[in-house]
Amino acid sequence: MRISSRAKSFRYLLDPLCLLACLAYVLNRAILEPASTSAFLHGTFNDLLLIPAALPPVLWLQRRLGWRVHHRPPTPGEILTHWLVWSIVCEGIGPLFLPRAVGDWRDIAAYAVGALLAGLWWNRARLCRTGCDLLAPHYHGMEAVLAGEKLQRGRIAHLDKLPPCENALLAGEGHGRFLVELRKSQPATRITCVDSRAGMLDVARTRLRRSGLPADRVTFLHHDLLDWNPPAAAFDLIITNFFLDCFTAEQLGELIARLARAARPGAVWLVADFQIPPPGSLRHIRARIIHWLMYRFFRLATRRPAAALTPPDPFLERNGFILRHRCEFDCGRLSAEVWEKTLLQTSVPTSVIPP
Repeated sequence: MRISSRAKSFRYLLDPLCLLACLAYVLNRAILEPASTSAFLHGTFNDLLLIPAALPPVLWLQRRLGWRVHHRPPTPGEILTHWLVWSIVCEGIGPLFLPRAVGDWRDIAAYAVGALLAGLWWNRARLCRTGCDLLAPHYHGMEAVLAGEKLQRGRIAHLDKLPPCENALLAGEGHGRFLVELRKSQPATRITCVDSRAGMLDVARTRLRRSGLPADRVTFLHHDLLDWNPPAAAFDLIITNFFLDCFTAEQLGELIARLARAARPGAVWLVADFQIPPPGSLRHIRARIIHWLMYRFFRLATRRPAAALTPPDPFLERNGFILRHRCEFDCGRLSAEVWEKTLLQTSVPTSVIPP
């Protein structure tokens, strides 16, 4: 899950996006425009290509003149300056001297869209490294818009049934909504909240403070869960809410084994996560589509290693946990489960609440 911090040198005139933009411009002017009356092809399309095609040659010239002292991809300041200059020249000064030129704010907007998309592409490696922290302040809002209260229902589905706990481990807690509810439900519990994303820890810490609940029994740790070695047999409650879906099958097996060693005999493990309903129904197709879109977005935004959902059940069973309770939400796309660590490896009846 580590990503090298070494940035690749910008290739200037050989930048793939620059070459593609130049090629698209030539093909449009030579072939598509003469054969079409589309206003988009005759104007907006070319405007979108301006920054991707024109900025790399300008930066190459600046580098040759010694005005540019690094080989990093175009910075936000360089992109913004280039957009402003071209907007003034093409839409402000140009119409004063060229009879056929007309200033149009829509062209400026098209330059801006092309600049934004190019900037995201050129800086995609850095954005992926910081994607989680960039999303952290907005994650609750994204969740509210896309899922409403469904995820929170899964998180707290079994909270009121838990016996008093001494030590709880929240792995990959995220924005802290469950942390607040656990603090209310188990005020005497010592809680260790571990996350690899510093931004999410800050959000969780702020949410707990704003709730008015004391934070004296809560410890926040910034660790990669695949590298962190929790103390053995230290916790009687482990929680992984919408977290295990982030890992590949190999990583998931390693992570669950690592956390299982930190569980005491009889410890409870709460797992709320996504799932795929059985094939042969519209629910299955719907879940497949939603999960495909979700994984593609988060792989682009945060470089999440997993490309598909891996059920954690076999790994939990392999490490001595038995499923005790289970309920489903959102037409079977979400589940909330209670697992218990036991020395017995035989299965026991499981209560399943249908959607």
